[in-house]
Amino acid sequence: MIQTIRNFFIALRQIAVGDKKYYLWVSLLSFLVLLGASAYISQLNRGLIVTAMRDQVSWGLYISNFTFLVGVAAAAVLLVVPAYLYNFKPIKEIVLFGELLAISAITMCILFIMADMGQPLRVWHILPIIGAMNFPASLLAWDVVVLNGYLAINTAIAFYVLYRLSIGKEYKMSVIGPLIILSIPWAVSIHTVTAFLYNGLSSRPFWNASILAPRFLASAFCSGPAIMLILFQIIRKLSEVEIDNKAIFKIAELIAYAMGINLFLLGAEIFKEFYSGSIHSAPIEYLYFGLHGHNKLVPWMWFATTMNITAFFLFMFPKTRENFTTLNMACLFVVTGVYIEKGMGLIIPGFIPDTLGEIYEYTPTMQEILVTIGIWASGALLYTFLLKLAIPVYTGKLRFFSKAQIVVARDIMSRRMALVHPETPVTDLIRQMIEKHLSGAAVVDENNRLVGAVSDTDAISLEIGETAGKTTADVMKPPSAAVLQDVRIQDLGKILAASGTNLLFVVDGDGQPLGTVAGSDVLNALENIRQE
Repeated sequence: MIQTIRNFFIALRQIAVGDKKYYLWVSLLSFLVLLGASAYISQLNRGLIVTAMRDQVSWGLYISNFTFLVGVAAAAVLLVVPAYLYNFKPIKEIVLFGELLAISAITMCILFIMADMGQPLRVWHILPIIGAMNFPASLLAWDVVVLNGYLAINTAIAFYVLYRLSIGKEYKMSVIGPLIILSIPWAVSIHTVTAFLYNGLSSRPFWNASILAPRFLASAFCSGPAIMLILFQIIRKLSEVEIDNKAIFKIAELIAYAMGINLFLLGAEIFKEFYSGSIHSAPIEYLYFGLHGHNKLVPWMWFATTMNITAFFLFMFPKTRENFTTLNMACLFVVTGVYIEKGMGLIIPGFIPDTLGEIYEYTPTMQEILVTIGIWASGALLYTFLLKLAIPVYTGKLRFFSKAQIVVARDIMSRRMALVHPETPVTDLIRQMIEKHLSGAAVVDENNRLVGAVSDTDAISLEIGETAGKTTADVMKPPSAAVLQDVRIQDLGKILAASGTNLLFVVDGDGQPLGTVAGSDVLNALENIRQE
């Protein structure tokens, strides 16, 4: 246990390591966090009067962001199901980054609730033992349970996986399997309970609809994965993490289905409200057309609707969702559209008109905006630090071994590699090696067995010379630099020296490539063992 804690603090040092861009990014986020903290301290001293929230509209920008972020956190289940239950390899390799996003999103949710409470000491009233939680009668108590439970589940899964990878071992499904199964209905529950918080207020007809919870989930499975798609592209561009396009395009396809359901449910709700023509349609009339000359939200709502419909069509057709330009446009559109629709577009109309028929138009104050920016910056900073901790472990750059442990090639290999066939055009081979920042490529046959290798030296000489019409078969060499996955680390250095290369391909008993071991991997592992 002591050694595990020691290793954890060693891994934490990765947070302080980075280039100028990283330090600039962290500095910017830290500045925004301090700006938000300053605004929150002012709110704490002067009270919620510094916000634009009043008795008529008692929820505003804070709860709007909370509602949106609950959906972002719940959307991690869209990766968990295909990754763990259906073992879809492209998504299974990146589900960890979705779980880290869920941790960050739930943390922001809790911060927004604290900001909306005014005095943070009020949270004592809903804590078990210390206060009166009123569980299970209180929906607020249910919200506390599901949010904190979901945070604990994702934290346990993510850090267990990272721990196993850090010692060169595969994670055991027997350990995290029950948590993964539990996380699926729990992800649904965090957004369902949030919907029920609004749904249960019978005096607010705008929220008093039975399809509110399904609408929440449908919109969550649009905006959350869209944010993930943007983040995945940034991660693979700025790090050595390899993210297959198949995973990105499959998630985009799932978003298309969710968007179709979301728009259908929204349309059903709009029809019900406007076709009935009852007095209860006043909130939605205010939202889309204005009410008695009050129309601050109208242009925002039509803008959000346009964004959502446009994004749906971009996601629906394979030609546009598999083109990164239009895909990223669609992601930005759906995040913007859902943020407006599910944020201010959901919260504010529920209070208009109030129970006395009065209309109070809410507009966030600068104090609220600064606190909101600070909380978002806190979440971005947390996710950045989690990635800095996770990526070196995930890519095999950071491993911890004991002197008594028998370390083999499988324990220190990197699973990042370029796989090509003999008939692959040389231009495609070079493109793969450049995009993945690799110094070698494995050549496999139709049975995925290693039959040759191409080094970066070969690729450079080919790039200078004529490549037209040439295939990998014209330049590949015999796979002399290949080792079985159970070769001991003490022997890997000897093999590297004898082969005259700095990159070994690790294969299984059938000759299928599993990963690569570089000279630096061997040196890092030996150094870690010596430090024990």
